[in-house]
Amino acid sequence: MGKKNGDAKKIMYPHSQAKLDYYQSYLSRYLPILRLADFTERIFIFDVFCGTGIYEDGTKGSPILAFEAIKKSHYKHLKKTLTPVSLCVNDLDSSKINGVKKYISGKNKENYCALGFYNKDANEFLNDIITCLQEQTTKSRNLVLIDPYGYKNIRKEDLGKLLSKRNTEIILFLPISNIYRFSGNVVNDDDRCVEGLRDFIYSFFPDETHPIRNSKASSEKEFIEHIRTALNFDDEYYSTSFYLQRDNRGHYFAMFSITPNLKGLEKIVEVKWALNDETGEGFELPKPMQGLFDNEFKQKAKEDLFNRLKTLVVDFISKKKSVNNNELYDFPLNSQ
Repeated sequence: MGKKNGDAKKIMYPHSQAKLDYYQSYLSRYLPILRLADFTERIFIFDVFCGTGIYEDGTKGSPILAFEAIKKSHYKHLKKTLTPVSLCVNDLDSSKINGVKKYISGKNKENYCALGFYNKDANEFLNDIITCLQEQTTKSRNLVLIDPYGYKNIRKEDLGKLLSKRNTEIILFLPISNIYRFSGNVVNDDDRCVEGLRDFIYSFFPDETHPIRNSKASSEKEFIEHIRTALNFDDEYYSTSFYLQRDNRGHYFAMFSITPNLKGLEKIVEVKWALNDETGEGFELPKPMQGLFDNEFKQKAKEDLFNRLKTLVVDFISKKKSVNNNELYDFPLNSQ
């Protein structure tokens, strides 16, 4: 998944490893549930920008982690009938897709899953996925990983098409620091060099009065929250974010998850808290030195978060005439 130029193609930076940990943890939790569900006839995992299979430092990329999660779910429930899985991976770089194909095919002798390898432009592959989804019944389930080399291939309307049948979940990575840095300069700029970023911003924020369009987002974390909100499609779906600290200068990337399913949201929230047991909000780089009062600060942060959530829940209940158990379960999950 390391898609930057230079050494990122060969080694895994901490924030990139956190991105992989997020994806792997999600699959390990959610895939077994889907494979045992009576209502599911087939599962498709689509990796739109699969990147490198194995990095030079030995780290495994997203397509390898997906295959291993499928294999693990197979052996975990050997005596049960499992929903079959298709793993479809794509990359425009033929050398990458050939390397991934060679590695996975060589380890799929027992047919843990059906495999598809594609060497297509991302927009073409996304259109293929949309066509595939339109031909499915609602008993198929889809997990789509979109980890682009930038942002020019990401349009909110395409994500909406992927989600429209309500049997698909999306994990989207975005280089927030890169988008945030230049977003204020491109809204009224007709230069074709910034067309990709301008199209991205217009796609997510068509309202000219939105803070993103007016350069009023005060930080990259606020920018992340604006995108997360846009990705719930006016509360049509559940959306959540997980920031990835890139450096110590306040720069971040982020993972976004979109699902129509409460169980899918539950598994994502579990992943977030497993990776950050203080706030569940994101990955932070290790501090060079442990502060004398760091543990006290961490405990205080947990208490503040608990109190904030408690206040939100009490306020939610007080504004309704009645609240059932499903609503009481749904609201805290959707607040994270």
